[in-house]
Amino acid sequence: MPKTNNGPRLAANDAGIWEIRWTEGRRSHRLSTKHADRSAAEQVFAKWIIERNAPKARHVTVKQALDAYLAEHVQQVVVDKQRQEDCARWLTAELGDKTPAELTPDVMLAYRRRREQGKVNGHPVGAGTLRRELNCLVAAFNHAIRHRRMAQSEMPHIDLPTPPPPKDIWLDEAEADQLWQAAERLGGRGFLFTAVALETASRKKAIEQLRWDQVDLTAGVIHFQNDGGQRTNKRRVAVPVSERLAKVLSAAKATAGTEWVLVSPYSIQHAFDRIKANAYMATQNDKFMQISPHALRHTWATLASRAGIPLFQVAGVLGDSLPTVMRVYAHHSPEHLRGAVNFRSPSSPSRTA
Repeated sequence: MPKTNNGPRLAANDAGIWEIRWTEGRRSHRLSTKHADRSAAEQVFAKWIIERNAPKARHVTVKQALDAYLAEHVQQVVVDKQRQEDCARWLTAELGDKTPAELTPDVMLAYRRRREQGKVNGHPVGAGTLRRELNCLVAAFNHAIRHRRMAQSEMPHIDLPTPPPPKDIWLDEAEADQLWQAAERLGGRGFLFTAVALETASRKKAIEQLRWDQVDLTAGVIHFQNDGGQRTNKRRVAVPVSERLAKVLSAAKATAGTEWVLVSPYSIQHAFDRIKANAYMATQNDKFMQISPHALRHTWATLASRAGIPLFQVAGVLGDSLPTVMRVYAHHSPEHLRGAVNFRSPSSPSRTA
């Protein structure tokens, strides 16, 4: 009488090793769990059952995985969508028709070299950009696995470039004033952005999305986290308005024609590039051509630390944790560790007590 198809089960062999046994197509099968311990064998068994019951691979391509990730996750959850969309664009241009199984180390190395040499979009990129793009690809594949469009076993190994050291570009007091003056000469939303960035240390996206109903000039506070806005892991806090910034915002609000402080919520990058060029032409200082909008946040924190502002207050304005601020800005603070080196001074409390 032919064998019936029996479901998978655990059984120990003569050596005491647990095996997964089942009958399929009238043939007996067995697979060793390589464990003599029943609990460990059951974990292997459970994982095997999950993978066995997962839908067969449909040979999802890189483009399909990225498209689904953008539509189902990035557009629904991510605040800075443009960055992920840019990553997906260049990945698709080079690897879009390939399946995960085809992303061999040689293929990925060739992609990295073409990006570094500017052969994909005409602009060479560094390790930071490549790392961000490849992280986007990994996230897209993980999304496909969660939605059972591909199996975990299909996940390719993707080496990520070593992250580059953080850029330590900031403007000193005179340079910050020169940038302010360049922005003021050009006026418009670029000046408003520069003023808010230099005086509040807020991030580019938070300033671009700032509405007038978040600005309380009577109380002198800007609430960067709009209660109705999308939450993000980049903390946005309430920041006091300096006297210098209050004058700029009061004048802008008096003539405001939209709900947005910067007139519109669109990217400020083009206007900021014009301000940088104007500051460079006026000073011939190459540093102005190297800075990004984020450098203004770094500038505020550095100048505040150098001015002796307590680091816990710097952390409060930045919306960062104190350990993070200590790690990045403590060496700029003139009071940092001063007590540690002066504890044997005759005037030290421990010596006079």
